[in-house]
Amino acid sequence: MRLTILSILILLASIKLYGNRGFEPYTVEKKILILSIHLDAEMMSLSRYKNLKAFCSDISYRQAIFGLLDQIHEYHDMLEKELQITTYNHSKRTISRILRHMDHLDRKFNPDDFTNFFKEQCSIQSTIEKYSDHYKAGFASHSYGSKVYAQEVVMYRYLKRLTKRVKRIKRHVEHFYIRRKVWEH
Repeated sequence: MRLTILSILILLASIKLYGNRGFEPYTVEKKILILSIHLDAEMMSLSRYKNLKAFCSDISYRQAIFGLLDQIHEYHDMLEKELQITTYNHSKRTISRILRHMDHLDRKFNPDDFTNFFKEQCSIQSTIEKYSDHYKAGFASHSYGSKVYAQEVVMYRYLKRLTKRVKRIKRHVEHFYIRRKVWEH
């Protein structure tokens, strides 16, 4: 439910932001821009503990997040193929930057690493909830609140690095396509 409301709001914002020209199919550029906005919103909400609990327990929410990541990797692959066959030789530097950032994203944040990271985080979350009565009686770094906070910090740092990489690619893609439109005229 939360994911669909957020998806609708992001879709409306992206239509308003990037325009809607009838039933024109999305280009790779527009789809990457929309997906990166959507990913940023989802990842920052996922860095909160209550949303991690929902991620770990709700299969449909988990599948939606993994589906979003799969779409991003699919469009990055399409973009990579398009950039490798491009005839715009005067933009080699921009193309090499995009490809370098995409390669780094694929190496550091591939779906297998993402899955392993979240398995570990769900395991930690499960342990925190299992011993929550014990932790609630504790104080300082042994309290329930500090355990939750520590996990939120780890999640925030990982997801912030992921979204930072996607935003870099998005920024370079925007610049490349803006320049490309100028060169085509």
